[in-house]
Amino acid sequence: MGYSSGRGSQETSILKFNPSSLETEKLLVDEIEKILRLSKKDKEVDRFIGKTSSTAYRRVHEIVTSGLDKLIDSKTRDPTILTDLARALIQVRYQASRHQISSNLADYLDKILSEVIRAVKNAGTDEEWEKAKKLAFNARLILDAIIVLVTTKRR
Repeated sequence: MGYSSGRGSQETSILKFNPSSLETEKLLVDEIEKILRLSKKDKEVDRFIGKTSSTAYRRVHEIVTSGLDKLIDSKTRDPTILTDLARALIQVRYQASRHQISSNLADYLDKILSEVIRAVKNAGTDEEWEKAKKLAFNARLILDAIIVLVTTKRR
């Protein structure tokens, strides 16, 4: 992880992903509120999204959420879901390497996707599969909060 722009030192983002936020509603709401509150703090939001344009984030959002939505809507275990999630992870890393999204945002998205991928890989029982679907649903909500942040900041 740790995407470097190669443009000198970069400040660390104020927003750190808490993997537990995907597991409980209280922590999920706390994470979403933390993201949305950033819109009132210019320095912190700049450190988190950097020069990410709303168009660049929408592209990433679309591919990442399509993989998450496929998992959320799945009725049975579909082996292509892991491929779709891996494709989303590749897209995040690719856009960060092209400086289309900030390294802090890419790191954050990478951690979210990695948690969902880990849950899908480890889903040996129906209960674990349902937990993976819940994590994907919660991850989707966090990504939607980020698109609000990016769009609001870039107006």
